[in-house]
Amino acid sequence: MKIGKVTWFAFRNAFRRKIVAILAIVGISIAITMQVTINAFTTGMDETFADIFGELVGTFQLQETDAPFSYASQLPANITETILGFENSSDIVAVATEQNLPATVNNYTDILGTTVFGTPMGMNIRGIEDLDDFSEIFSELEELTEGSRYFEYNQDECIIPYALYENNSEVFDVGKTFSLMINSTYTYDLEIVGVTSALVGGLQQSVMALAYDIYVPINVTNNVLYELLRNDTMNSMMHYVPFGLDPTQFGIDSPNLVSIRTSFDNSVDVENFIEDLTVYLEVQYPEIKFSSLSLASALETMDDLMATQDIVITVVTIIIIISGSMGVIIAQLVGVEGRSKEFAILKATGWKEGHIIYSVIIESVTLGIAGSLVGVLLSFVSIKGLERLMGSSDIGSMPFSPVITFGIFMTAIGIAVGIGILGGLYPGIRASSVKPMEVLQGS
Repeated sequence: MKIGKVTWFAFRNAFRRKIVAILAIVGISIAITMQVTINAFTTGMDETFADIFGELVGTFQLQETDAPFSYASQLPANITETILGFENSSDIVAVATEQNLPATVNNYTDILGTTVFGTPMGMNIRGIEDLDDFSEIFSELEELTEGSRYFEYNQDECIIPYALYENNSEVFDVGKTFSLMINSTYTYDLEIVGVTSALVGGLQQSVMALAYDIYVPINVTNNVLYELLRNDTMNSMMHYVPFGLDPTQFGIDSPNLVSIRTSFDNSVDVENFIEDLTVYLEVQYPEIKFSSLSLASALETMDDLMATQDIVITVVTIIIIISGSMGVIIAQLVGVEGRSKEFAILKATGWKEGHIIYSVIIESVTLGIAGSLVGVLLSFVSIKGLERLMGSSDIGSMPFSPVITFGIFMTAIGIAVGIGILGGLYPGIRASSVKPMEVLQGS
């Protein structure tokens, strides 16, 4: 008996008994929809975190340990030169200092939206001393949208993130005025000259955005701080005094943060480098204690979470295969019981037991592949539905997008084939065990 004839016979018979075929396809499609949806979300999360950590794993920031806010940190004006004097400075790719402002967004609160936690979005005003050094560390300023340009120093100009422009293009766009509001009373107008191509960037926004980063030349933050710290302007101290900060300790030439990008690509080396550099800096500046913000430790934790996630997905996949196989087994057993005469005739006309087992398995595999195709189509619907549901919920939109890759599609087909083989094996054995004489005699 040629195997091709058996295969063609089984393929034609797969959909002959419609109720059995529908039951099998429904069971498999539900299982595949679950599997593809779970894998699409986890793949999207993996890719997003890989992009984030791949770029930022070797990057960290330093500020004063006791500063309750980044803008309250005061670092020496010559800290860049000191860092480059570190004995392991050959591992440093770039150093950039920033001066942040205690900004509020009362004048834009109604249009900024909320964070993933449902709280109002804020703004981070980042005064940049050197654009080239900053871009070496954080990629968000590497490329601007068409019609944009970089700000000029000694000018009241700014660059805004694409996410801010995208959500509110009628208010924030190149050529329009952006009004900083400090202490809910002091305002400083800037011209928007650029929009980034990237939605978000930097360590603070690497996983989820809690505020929009507004990039300004450091002269802007110097000017604002000069006005805020004037002794004759009591209102200017409102943002410092309530938090126990002494305005007289702040200087307009002092950076708040120093960002450092290293050549390391693993969390252990980065953490060791941070520890050694911190010890070195605290020797150079005995009056200052430094704290760091780094994704290195987060990456190590994330690796463990990803490994756990892979185990969970494997277990879920096994459960899906078993449950799908059971559904096919039940459906096929129902079909086999009603076709005993057919199998008896086949055996009487020369079919061997192996041919019958093979034909039933091919029927199951055919149904499995059909179910997987339906499941993949349903998974697109379920993914879009979940995205819309999560995007409209109080927690806000997801920080990543689900991705259906070719590998996920092939895995779905492979699982369906596996379900077909497992689900058709036992019914095939049952079908092959019929005795032609007994069946034909009606016993």
